[in-house]
Amino acid sequence: MKYTHAVWLAAIPLLAACSENTPTLPGSSTLTGLTSTTSLGASPERPFGGRCDTEITISPPISGDAPDVLRLHIEYVCQLAHLGRTTAVAEQIVSLTGPNASNTTIYTAANGDQLFVTWTGTGTANGPNNTFSGPETITGGTGRFAGASGSTWVSGTASFATMTGQFTSVGTISY
Repeated sequence: MKYTHAVWLAAIPLLAACSENTPTLPGSSTLTGLTSTTSLGASPERPFGGRCDTEITISPPISGDAPDVLRLHIEYVCQLAHLGRTTAVAEQIVSLTGPNASNTTIYTAANGDQLFVTWTGTGTANGPNNTFSGPETITGGTGRFAGASGSTWVSGTASFATMTGQFTSVGTISY
């Protein structure tokens, strides 16, 4: 008897919704509450970020590089929101006469979906140890990240003595 009452109580809102003269099918011409600025396919903004551990390799200069440029190849292993355990590869350019660096990175999720980002930041050296920070911009991707956008704030450390580093990122992503 209790089960029957529970089923009827659960069905009442469904029956009431269908009893009005308002169509309930998608694509109905009489939907209310939608404006021209509402996008049914809009990508919600979600919290994004995590932690990455890095291995750094010094890359040879490319013809035409200024003498104060250092090129780095950086491989990451990360734990990131919406990607899980992730690997990444970055190609970074560091100015040896100033505190600036920039890179392009491709994060690859376990299922193969990729997220494309750019980063520009500043750093401070203390011997072989460096601290760095700056904004990372999400520029797209593949799979579920096709058309992704967003940004994070990255901060971390790197050591040219051990050729390793780590960083954290905090921000948002839409996809």
